[in-house]
Amino acid sequence: MELREFSKRGWTRVKLESRASVALFPMAWGLLPLAFGWLMWFTSTNLDLIPYLGVAGMLLILMGGVAGLSSRMGALGATRVGIGLFCVAFSIVAWALVSQGNFPIWGGLVFSSASVVALVKGLDVVFKDGGYVFEHRWHAKARLPIDSLLGWEIKTTRFDQQAMASKRFGSNQFVTIYGRIVENEPFICFDVLGCKDKAEFQSLNFGIDLEGFDEALDDAEE
Repeated sequence: MELREFSKRGWTRVKLESRASVALFPMAWGLLPLAFGWLMWFTSTNLDLIPYLGVAGMLLILMGGVAGLSSRMGALGATRVGIGLFCVAFSIVAWALVSQGNFPIWGGLVFSSASVVALVKGLDVVFKDGGYVFEHRWHAKARLPIDSLLGWEIKTTRFDQQAMASKRFGSNQFVTIYGRIVENEPFICFDVLGCKDKAEFQSLNFGIDLEGFDEALDDAEE
């Protein structure tokens, strides 16, 4: 689908705010306790404190990951993102087991380090995304034109600020339609995640008829 087709139908592209700096700041601080944990394990110094450092570090890293993902609706739907967040959350449980003596310290350090790598790869999907998000004025009573969405998973036809419909092209690439309120006015958004450039965008088969959205809006306003 050509980008100009959206502008012809009254859709405008949304300028997204990068959340990379918001995510990297707590994650950088979270790496410090983890690094100290490795150093203390190698030198066999204060081993009983390592689990506490591990929990503190992974909590900061988890906070950074959630903050970085907050700018994109449906980012949790990306497989890499889900795996990264799950691993970081589970590493906190692993450190609780370490503190009880049910899991080795080196195991907690290795798993936590691998979790950080998994989360960074997940955030990479969002931060390197081309930001192809379009919005269109909508009516709160307008219904989503399901006949204009071929191959989509329809969650609800009513206006909703959660996902109303989605279509997946790959484990880390999908498009979501959802509503949002801008200055007390309802808008509907078309959000493509995992698409890096214009050529890739135009190669995707969205299976969408934009004319059907105009007709649904006109019917609601009559």
